Amino acid sequence: MYIDFMLHRFLLIVILLSVVVLGRPSSASDVPFDSVMYLFVQNPDTNTSKKLNYVETSANVEIVSNYKDSLEKERDMAVFYRNTIEHILEHSSKDDRMESLKKVVEEAEIFDQNASVYHVFYANDKLVIKYFLKDFEFLSQVDSVKPLLKKHIKGDLHSAVYLKLKREIETGEMEESLREIPDESDRAFIYIVLNSMFRYKEDVSSMIENYKYQLTDEKQLYFLVNRFWHKENYDSKKYFAFSWGGAVIKSFGRLSDKIGLSPGMYLGIDFVRKDFLYEWFMDINGCQNKELDSLQFYDMRWDFNFGYTFLKKDHLNLFGYVSAGLGMNGLSARGKDSNDKANNDLPIQFSPAFGAGVMVDLFFTEKKHIHHGLRFRTGVRSLFSGDVLKTSGVRLYASLEWTFREYTKKPIDFDYSFRESGVK
Repeated sequence: MYIDFMLHRFLLIVILLSVVVLGRPSSASDVPFDSVMYLFVQNPDTNTSKKLNYVETSANVEIVSNYKDSLEKERDMAVFYRNTIEHILEHSSKDDRMESLKKVVEEAEIFDQNASVYHVFYANDKLVIKYFLKDFEFLSQVDSVKPLLKKHIKGDLHSAVYLKLKREIETGEMEESLREIPDESDRAFIYIVLNSMFRYKEDVSSMIENYKYQLTDEKQLYFLVNRFWHKENYDSKKYFAFSWGGAVIKSFGRLSDKIGLSPGMYLGIDFVRKDFLYEWFMDINGCQNKELDSLQFYDMRWDFNFGYTFLKKDHLNLFGYVSAGLGMNGLSARGKDSNDKANNDLPIQFSPAFGAGVMVDLFFTEKKHIHHGLRFRTGVRSLFSGDVLKTSGVRLYASLEWTFREYTKKPIDFDYSFRESGVK
């Protein structure tokens, strides 16, 4: 008992010493520098702890506040100049506004040179202002216009100034203003450039086509073509087509002793590229046996037809083609389902299939890039049926199919050939 009592006292002393050691406050010298705990045990009263610099923070806040105030003032000045320009254009006559407008624009340009964020004029805005200032020499120079004529209108001037320019275009005032330009090419160039801000590329392309004889300055013409020319047409040599219809099949030779006339269903998907025909073709034929029994002969084919367009008119096309593919023929019990046990032991034969043919497309309707019409097809095909009919040969087919054709688009290059007729 005495030994147990002494042992318990010893353990109690050990526990108390551990609590004292572990509970003692830690210092930075007791914790390794690479330990995360070092961040929490530093003495805030020592020089190792960085104090918050309120003076520096206050100065930074003041700098940010001053910069924000300067931006607001810059924005207000930009708005002021824009509003002033809009007011002059809207409420002054052509004769009175020129000097006032010129003076305000000069000041606004100086402001823009020193502005950091907010500006009065953006790319296209400068072109519009140059027009109202009648600086036609600037507007007729490709080197001046090219960097300014962007894809989209930027800035706020379009809210009023662009609308005024648009009105002058629609009412014909612009054409009257441009008449004082002596050079015909400059007049056409400026007219197209300013119109391009309100029109699609297709419309601008039509304008270039209409004014190409007036655009005698080659640099101006080439710039307009490179920047705006966009015309497309439907390519008569490149299209996708689909056809579906029925056919009549006639066998020749020894095959004709086994099967007679038979109906068929045809399905074709074809592509034409540069007048060459590529067609995936499937047909299903159900034939009547000449020998009256309880069996029905059937024939299926999956062909690839490769051909060429030999005749092409507005509503008439003639193709010739050769065929290669896979054929399947067999016998089935009359009136029985294809999965019926009565069909399990009947012969089936797979074999290569070959042939050739011609087809004529006759279109009656035309709506943009889609044509609808009829397809007449005729040709010969091989039939290998030694395992089923105990004979092989060829079959003549003729079909009438409904078809539609969808043309793809192709870009049209600008035709410069007119320059060879004396235009410099």
